[in-house]
Amino acid sequence: MKLLYSIYKEYKVLTRDRAGLAITFIMPTVLILIITLIQDTTFRSVNEASVPLLIVDRDNDSLSITLEKSLINSKFFVITKKQMTDEETKTEIAKGTYFIGVIIPENTSKKLREKSGARVTKLLNSFSGDTTEIESALDTNKLNVQLFFDPITKKSFKTTVSNSFERIISQIEMQSMMSALNEKMQESFPLAKPSPLEITPIVTLKEDYASYNNSSIIPNSVQHNVPAWTLFAMFFICIPLAGNIIKERDDGSAFRLLTMPGSYMIVILGKMLTYVIVSLIQFALMLCVGVFVLPMMGMPELNIGNSLPVLFLVAFASGLAATGFGLLVGTIATSHDQASLFGAVFVIILAAIGGIWVPTFVMPEVMKKISVISPLNWGLEAFYGIFLRNFGLKEIFPEVAKLLAFFAASLGGAYLYQKYKRLK
Repeated sequence: MKLLYSIYKEYKVLTRDRAGLAITFIMPTVLILIITLIQDTTFRSVNEASVPLLIVDRDNDSLSITLEKSLINSKFFVITKKQMTDEETKTEIAKGTYFIGVIIPENTSKKLREKSGARVTKLLNSFSGDTTEIESALDTNKLNVQLFFDPITKKSFKTTVSNSFERIISQIEMQSMMSALNEKMQESFPLAKPSPLEITPIVTLKEDYASYNNSSIIPNSVQHNVPAWTLFAMFFICIPLAGNIIKERDDGSAFRLLTMPGSYMIVILGKMLTYVIVSLIQFALMLCVGVFVLPMMGMPELNIGNSLPVLFLVAFASGLAATGFGLLVGTIATSHDQASLFGAVFVIILAAIGGIWVPTFVMPEVMKKISVISPLNWGLEAFYGIFLRNFGLKEIFPEVAKLLAFFAASLGGAYLYQKYKRLK
């Protein structure tokens, strides 16, 4: 009964603090909407057209046509075709108007066919014992397709794109060689009617995301930002919670509570359960934002996986960890300003190193190692496991155990510090 009265008291105090309620519920909603919209392009999967590419086609023949079709089929580029000089092309790329520029010189396709024919003739002549060299400038000089990259392009991306272009052009060369061989064979055997030579690839590369428990979920901005900023808001509960504790201490309410029959732990548990319930309401609200609101703004819908009880277990453990931290800050701090400043700065640091602002998978190796000390990272990794890998209780239990251990340490620290202050 005493515990219920304590929870009711905390509820009345919390509902009077409108600024605290705004921080608790409005702030994470706004952050999720804004940050998800900002980061959506960064989180897009590679099958969406996103890289502006300029093609200067002076060839207008088989090679340039096939190259353009391959680039369009990749669905990775937004293609623009223009006729301009080399210097004008370089200027457009340097200004950032386009990310990549491709110049295909005149008669490239014609020279490729001549070059392929010369090589096939040389090969067939070698079988007949004809050792006569076929003199041709085309056989010694390479054909150049010029690529220009924006100066800000990372080396890894430049290498990837260059390799893709080389692969496409190699396929075009192979087709040209096969066509030349077919023509030579028809000249040698005019009465024969050979079937068309197959030039489609025999070995293809199949790509997919690695999944667990047959999960087919692909990472996106929503599945990062909804749990990330929900955790951030949960831990920001330390500010109103710590302020509540300090206010009771300043106006004498804490002393009157200590003189009442019963353990001081009843008061602590009342605060803890009230704010854990608030954390769960926060979490449910943020799930609704991810499932219903973000799709209305053109964002992907949040896929919450198949383990709803495990999902709320992680939310409950995260709420306990956040509440325990708030109790510790409120117990140790001696003023509202001290609690607000320390609590806010410490939560921001934990969020920064824990992968809330920048996901850990794009962090340097040293930051990845540091991130594991943040309780926000433990909660985020558990949510990732459920959303992206379809993890169950067994797989996310280590992260839940860390959060519960952090809560126990914070609650124990707050209790021991309060006991020490009373004895002093």
